[in-house]
Formats: sequence, structure tokens, C-alpha cells
Amino acid sequence: MFAIYDLLLIVSLILYDYKLVGIISGSLQSYISLVDAGGDVLTLTMFDELSDGLRLVDMNRKEAVFQKSDGKYLIINFNNQIVEKDDYAKL
Repeated sequence: MFAIYDLLLIVSLILYDYKLVGIISGSLQSYISLVDAGGDVLTLTMFDELSDGLRLVDMNRKEAVFQKSDGKYLIINFNNQIVEKDDYAKL
């Protein structure tokens, strides 16, 4: 049986399967586009889940911010750099 730590690690690794390729921000709706190694594009809107426990919570012109079920944040930018932070302050 997986421990909670193992499940959180798996959730974090899912984001590493994608590259951020687009952010579209509008007055009513905002989207990000991610692409996987096979070239499949996945489009998410605010508060959509990439996987169970990994929800898109913010975006700006440079990055997309996901919140994990443990409350920590994963931030991905267009250079495919992913940073995990304990807290996140919207800029």
C-alpha cells in the first residue's frame, strides 16, 4: 500500500510529463495549454485538475501555478522549470 508521501510524490511527478506551451488570459476565462512527449495538447481552465490532487490555481504571463492536495504549490514556466513552494503569493 502506498503511503501518503508516495502518493504526493506521484502527483508531483505528473507535472514533469508536460511542457507549458501557452497561456491565454481573458476577462471572463483563462486557459493554459500543456503538451506531453507524444505531442498531445491538454488545455486547462482555472481550478481544473491535471490529476487527482493537482489543481490549477493561478497563472500569469510567465507561469502556471498548481496546488497539491497537501497545500504546497508547483509552479511551471515556459522554460519547463518546475519549482515546489510551501506558499504562494499572487504577484
